[in-house]
Amino acid sequence: MRSQLRDWVDLKRLRELVSSSLYRNAYYIMVSQALMAFLGFFFWVIVARFYTEAEVGYSGAIISAMGLVALTGQLGLGSFLVRFLSGSQNKAVVVNTCLTYTATVTAVAAVICVIGLGIFPSRIGFIAHQPAFFVAFVAFAVATSLFSMSGAAFVAHRHAEYMVAKDLVFSVLKLFLPLLFVSYFHAFGIVASWGLATLGGVMLSLYVLLPRIVRGYMPRPHLGARLVRRAWGYSGMSYIVSLIANAPTFLMPLMVINALGPIQNGYFYVAWAIYTVLSAIPGSISQSMFAEAAWNRRTLHQNIIRSFMLAFALVVPAVLFLELCGGRLLLAFGASYSENSACLLQVLAPAVVPVTVVKIHFAALRVMGRMRELLAIRTALTVIVLAAAYLLLAGHGITIIGWIYVVTHSVAAIAIVVLRSRLWSTPDGGA
Repeated sequence: MRSQLRDWVDLKRLRELVSSSLYRNAYYIMVSQALMAFLGFFFWVIVARFYTEAEVGYSGAIISAMGLVALTGQLGLGSFLVRFLSGSQNKAVVVNTCLTYTATVTAVAAVICVIGLGIFPSRIGFIAHQPAFFVAFVAFAVATSLFSMSGAAFVAHRHAEYMVAKDLVFSVLKLFLPLLFVSYFHAFGIVASWGLATLGGVMLSLYVLLPRIVRGYMPRPHLGARLVRRAWGYSGMSYIVSLIANAPTFLMPLMVINALGPIQNGYFYVAWAIYTVLSAIPGSISQSMFAEAAWNRRTLHQNIIRSFMLAFALVVPAVLFLELCGGRLLLAFGASYSENSACLLQVLAPAVVPVTVVKIHFAALRVMGRMRELLAIRTALTVIVLAAAYLLLAGHGITIIGWIYVVTHSVAAIAIVVLRSRLWSTPDGGA
């Protein structure tokens, strides 16, 4: 009888665990990521089959540059939305203000970026000398920043299921557009496919999905300077941390194309894209954990444990799959990718295990408000990774990037567990 009662209690706890808002939000974020990964895989397969390796390399660098510009233009307002939108009295004004400033700053940053690419030596500097490419780059960078900001609003409102709809539209549109542009734009046809699909997701978010969860919402420009000053009081440091954290993701393809050329960057970018999808698993879970803390900070310790359990349950099988079948998986892109990208992928994939520890710990530091500590660790990691890649890339090829990621993040994860894991046991981080 006691055994049956214990089993019933355990089953009840399991149901409560699975139905918790942390897990529910994380599940939807991961479903969104899974859809983007699955359909994104076929996108790059189509691109690899119809475009040359050099064109893939050029487009990967341009898309990375757009991503970096979009991240710069977000001003950290995504973190502000996730943390404070739930307690705002006029949510529509808050969302529109964040979107307005994001779009404006991203547009300015994109113009500066393209002009810089035209002035300084760069393999993708040609976009500065083609007016259509110039305008498209700016427009697509703005769309990318708004795409991300709308996703932050969904997570903040505990409606991450709308991210699935947004990302599904983006992913499906992205599948068909490369075939339309292959005969006209070459490398920029891939970029145009990416950008127009992003724009479709933004339109769906602003005119259909956000009005469903924000009462009276209509997308319109709003310059709430006081709100932005308040946001910077919280998210200014978070913005700097986010830029530093994501710099390797966007800069690495630019470094590879300048050091090794567009063909090698094509091989690199395919493996890099697969790894980015894999690392999005702990990223989505840590993002959900951070959003959950906005509603109930006292559950931080419990949510950290849940986040680790869920992340490792998904990451470890994925890493094993890539280790065993990564070369065969890359055959879908073509024999040349299987031959030139497999080694990097198999070295890089295990790095996501220590990256999981690092990302969840960093999310916990955000919740605790320990931003200076977060900034110091994140800056050290980024500087070491980029400096090592700069020094070793030309002499050792693209595989060295995988070893750099494995070594640096393993050392960081061990240090975190040994020296700082005690912080996880208290909501205030032992302050």
